[in-house]
Order: sequence, then C-alpha cells, then structure tokens
Amino acid sequence: MNKDDKNRLQGLFREIKLEDTSADFESKLMQSVHALAAKESKKKALKTIFTVIAGVVGMFGVLAGIFKVFDLSFKIKLEPINVTIPEMKFDPFIISIASVVLLLLISDTLIRKRIWEKKHKD
Repeated sequence: MNKDDKNRLQGLFREIKLEDTSADFESKLMQSVHALAAKESKKKALKTIFTVIAGVVGMFGVLAGIFKVFDLSFKIKLEPINVTIPEMKFDPFIISIASVVLLLLISDTLIRKRIWEKKHKD
C-alpha cells in the first residue's frame, strides 16, 4: 500500500469512534483494504514479469548487436592448438520456433497464475 492509502485509512479511523462501528462498515473497509493490497501485488507481479522479459530480450539484443557491429561469426580457429570450431549458422525457422515456445511458456505461466489467484481469492 502506498502512503496516500495509509493516510486515508488513518483518517477514516480517526473520524469514527471505535465503539460505534457497524459490522457492515468493518466488512466493507476490510474488503477495500484487501482489494488495494491485491491491486498492489498484481502491479508488482506484472512489473517483475515484464522486467524479466525485457532482460532476456536485452541480453539477446546486446549479443546480436555486438556480432552485427563487429561483423563477427562463430567460426573460430585456434592457432597454437590447431583446433578449429566449425562455423555455426542459425536457421530462421529454428529461431522462430524458439520464440514461439518462449511466448507460449510466458503466456502459460501468466494464465496459470491468474487461475490460481481466482481460486484463492476468497
């Protein structure tokens, strides 16, 4: 909960005498407190998920940028040892399949989390 919500709740409790509160008021107040807490936790979870996705995409983007800028390939020849590593070529079909699998994994995780939240809402 952020500071404004806490101040609002403190103000509500100061205005009302504790012995005069009804059960209905307390119930509604607790529901609003739980709703605010759930909203904040959802925001945190979405922020975390998007941060992880951005980090993964950023890592691959930086690597691709380095190879593109310096015109590097994966063909490496080690002179002192006389060992050559064959050149690796990436098939766009394989990359697209890997991207689809990654997106399906992320969406599956989000859907499962949403279903779990609905079951444990009460």
